[in-house]
Amino acid sequence: MAGITGINRQEVPLKAGALQKAIFNSANFSCIATDAKGVIHIFNVGAERMLGYMAAEVLNKITPADISDPQELIARAKALSVELSTPIAPGFEALVFKASRGIEDIYELTYIRKDGSRLPAVVSVTALRDAQDGIIGYLLIGTDNTARKQVETEQKSLDQRLRDQQFYTRSLFESNIDALMATDPFGIITDVNKQMGALTGCTRDELIGTPFMKYFTDPEQAEAGIKLVLSKKQVSNYELTARARDGKETVVSFNATTFYDRNRKLQGVFVAARDITERKQAEAQILSLALHDPLTGLPNRRLLIDRLCQAMATSKRTKRYGALIFLDLDKFKSLNDTHGHNVGDLLLIEVARRIGDCVREVDVVARFGGDEFVVMLGELGNSKVDSAAQATIVAEKIRVILGQPYVLKIESEGTADATIEHHCSSSIGVALFLDHEVGPDEVIKWADTAMYQAKEAGGNLIRFFGS
Repeated sequence: MAGITGINRQEVPLKAGALQKAIFNSANFSCIATDAKGVIHIFNVGAERMLGYMAAEVLNKITPADISDPQELIARAKALSVELSTPIAPGFEALVFKASRGIEDIYELTYIRKDGSRLPAVVSVTALRDAQDGIIGYLLIGTDNTARKQVETEQKSLDQRLRDQQFYTRSLFESNIDALMATDPFGIITDVNKQMGALTGCTRDELIGTPFMKYFTDPEQAEAGIKLVLSKKQVSNYELTARARDGKETVVSFNATTFYDRNRKLQGVFVAARDITERKQAEAQILSLALHDPLTGLPNRRLLIDRLCQAMATSKRTKRYGALIFLDLDKFKSLNDTHGHNVGDLLLIEVARRIGDCVREVDVVARFGGDEFVVMLGELGNSKVDSAAQATIVAEKIRVILGQPYVLKIESEGTADATIEHHCSSSIGVALFLDHEVGPDEVIKWADTAMYQAKEAGGNLIRFFGS
């Protein structure tokens, strides 16, 4: 037993030494030992594999600083000088300074291989000391950091692409001509673009976190729009009127869709609101032109018939009479023939104004065509006699005012303005209607017939249809 024990005691240091040698000569990390001045004295197999130098090429010849990136050494020296408040040279001293002060030091470093290529490494530095605690050298153990650097580079590239994509997306969001916003499923605003700010007069920060419906003249209709999107997933051309902080109102076309995360979980509603105020104004103008006489601004035949239909329906319901007054100017043709259509237009404009002064706001004055005008009186009375009397008063008032002289001012370029005084009268026909089975065209025909009776009788007269 004693013999065996003795043998084991001798084998332990041998095995430990073999283990240390195996570790030191591992090809998985570089092990570089230097003297106190930094000259390399040990360069293991791992260092040879990683850096491309054979040990004989570097031993007792160079320091680790000679195979390190010089710019990194300069940067490290500056950083350490600030950190430790002492000047540090950008050479070997920068690599071992902290270790020489007993401070643990692990840092990233780029080695320059023999072939000039670069090797990113993580380096751990330890000061080697003798029995009296004096520094006799340094041990630099490095591991290949290429894989991690590659991952970092790829991650940086991915992060940059993500930032670029976010910037691109935000740029599209902000440059859109429509007011854009996103809300959560409850209609609370989560994001907006600058056009939404312009539409509401509020900043992005003021808008985010507030109810979507708050910024429209009809909050209930706005809220209903959000609910409609949530139920149908998409809504197009839903009209709302936005109200800005200063009270300005803007008609918008609301187009929206729901949006989801990658797990198809509902996140909210994305809304695009386009200002259609000009379009609505253009539509109103087109409609007005379609329904009004461009010269006098009065309703035309089309609008007159529509209003007459309404009046006849009301008459049927209330059992109250209405009246249609049809008038034609006497001697109008002679004015056109003598002075031209421009002067005739001036007369028609003045005639329209005078007729308008003779009726109530609820009555309708229309230009039927040429020098023919129609006045529709509604809600006169339940008695035919009384209604005829009321219509006569209005018709007589019109006849008298149209018979007064007209002073028409003619403006000419290059010459002095001239005035023309013209006298004309009107022939007026009146038709009463109440709960009739006939249509509006028939009522107009009645009044037109009565007007021709007045004209054939010499003009400047009033005649009732059927009397």
